[in-house]
Amino acid sequence: MATILEKWSALINNTLSSSLSPVELENIASINSIIAQSELERNNLKTLLIEGVIDRQKIRDKHQYVQVVQAMVIRLLDKLYSCKQVKGLDDMRVHLYNTLGLHLEEVLGFIQDFFSNYFDRNEKVPTYYLLISVEELCRQLQHLQKLSEVGEVDRELIKILVSNFKTFCSIKLSGPTYNELLYQKNLMNDLLSNNVLESESSIREVLFYFNFNDDDFVAYLFDKLKGVSESFGLNKEKISALRYEQKNVNQLRSKLNCYLSPNMPSLKEQVNSWLEEEIKFLQTEPTFSVPIKTENEADNKIQTSLSVSKLDLLIRLMVVDKIITNRVVAQVLRIVIRTVASAQAENIGFSSFESKYHKPDRGTISAVKELLFRWIKILNQL
Repeated sequence: MATILEKWSALINNTLSSSLSPVELENIASINSIIAQSELERNNLKTLLIEGVIDRQKIRDKHQYVQVVQAMVIRLLDKLYSCKQVKGLDDMRVHLYNTLGLHLEEVLGFIQDFFSNYFDRNEKVPTYYLLISVEELCRQLQHLQKLSEVGEVDRELIKILVSNFKTFCSIKLSGPTYNELLYQKNLMNDLLSNNVLESESSIREVLFYFNFNDDDFVAYLFDKLKGVSESFGLNKEKISALRYEQKNVNQLRSKLNCYLSPNMPSLKEQVNSWLEEEIKFLQTEPTFSVPIKTENEADNKIQTSLSVSKLDLLIRLMVVDKIITNRVVAQVLRIVIRTVASAQAENIGFSSFESKYHKPDRGTISAVKELLFRWIKILNQL
């Protein structure tokens, strides 16, 4: 096993020692000769890898063989990267280091492509590859922040996402694994695809799919669920609302064996646990009978001549313009349908109301524009 990369290891650890001057390097071998030797080792290693996997009968031995070679190549790449960081290197030596690095990268890519079942994704990522990936993540993060400013997503949620990527790009430079890096890259790519950042519900779908069990996001979800519960007066209503939220959570897709933090319970598990405890508490909490109101004391809804769509759009305008400052939009919508009647119906269905809130049609937008112009005329007459 040790002889597989013996020549390459000697080439990097000894021949390419930064303590040697360019003249000494020329005395050992010419640049072209060293590169030719490296190319030969690259081709030989591919053949030895294939033969080594075929010769080993047990799957466990194949795993061990490939992963040891993988780890050795990664260490050599990191060593080569360290050599390149020495100040004052001449162009010939930099060219040599870059060429040998490309040869090693090609071997590592060969291992990952042809022996993917044995490739150790819990192994640390080579520094050279990490730096390239982090640079791309930082560029995508700037794009994510710009896109989020256009939508109506809660700023707190965006702040949590930005914090996650910034933390990874800074602290994780100490050495993330292939799995950890792949998680961040896939999460970022999904967030930036298919207009996901336009709504909070689509962002949640992505975060549940990737099991984004971040402490801050879990706390954020708990706060949202508390808001949903507190928007109702009776325990029976609260329980029904929480059961509905639980149903929605459990119906969200989750990727198998995927997680942000392996040491924490899954996102669904934590949310379900909180919901069950809250529902259990509400079920056992003492209830008090509500005095029956007489007809004269009965609460009356505010009667309006607005359609459900127009009412929805006016509420959305006030939320966007920060006139309504409630953090939970669903809570606002539930309060509205309990206290306001539209032109078509005394009672407004929540699901229909919520759907029209997020997706107003062009006809409604035009009608509300005319309504606002009419209000301006009325204001001028006051």
